[in-house]
Amino acid sequence: MLAKQPQKLYDRIREILESARAGVARSVNTAQVVANWLIGRELVEEEQKGSKRADYGKKLIATLSAQITAEFGKGYSVNNLEHFRVFYLTYPELLSRSISHALRGKSFLPDVLSSADKESWTPGRLNPNLSWTHYRTLLRVDKGEARAFYEIEALKNNWSARELERQINSLLYRPARAEQRQERIDATGDEGAGDPTACGCLQRPGCDRVPRFT
Repeated sequence: MLAKQPQKLYDRIREILESARAGVARSVNTAQVVANWLIGRELVEEEQKGSKRADYGKKLIATLSAQITAEFGKGYSVNNLEHFRVFYLTYPELLSRSISHALRGKSFLPDVLSSADKESWTPGRLNPNLSWTHYRTLLRVDKGEARAFYEIEALKNNWSARELERQINSLLYRPARAEQRQERIDATGDEGAGDPTACGCLQRPGCDRVPRFT
């Protein structure tokens, strides 16, 4: 079964990659992102068909990696295909449902890129200004709200993929402090709540109140 199924799957993936080549002239980064997401979808759906076999997914990806590399060159190692699979699982709504379903069995990736440019953007959806290297870096962020934060900041500040990685490593996203402070403001109506300087303790000699930083 494994020998027959990958050929059909490979034919679909080959169609995706050929279509991506047609879109390179417009946007090499976006074409690569969309193609990788579509390949990830194919892998996930094919794995689900053979889910009863624990080793099915690993053998499937290894077989496809060899086939794709032979025709399209480097960039499709087992590790990279696994990233494509995780990419689809992490960003299931990257493309709108209408575009996603329309792609099945057809090769018009350039049209998809054009449609994506016209849609209003929200975190978790395709953005032409985020490259595959950006998205691959974002996959390291486990929490959805943190990932959304970094997507927004990367676009707002025009971060390169390297700068995005640096910001993630610096733990820029720290929701606890902001959330706790907002809860105190909502409860007291005092914007100075939780601020150790608000009561003047840091200025008054002899004050025995210990400032608390949260």
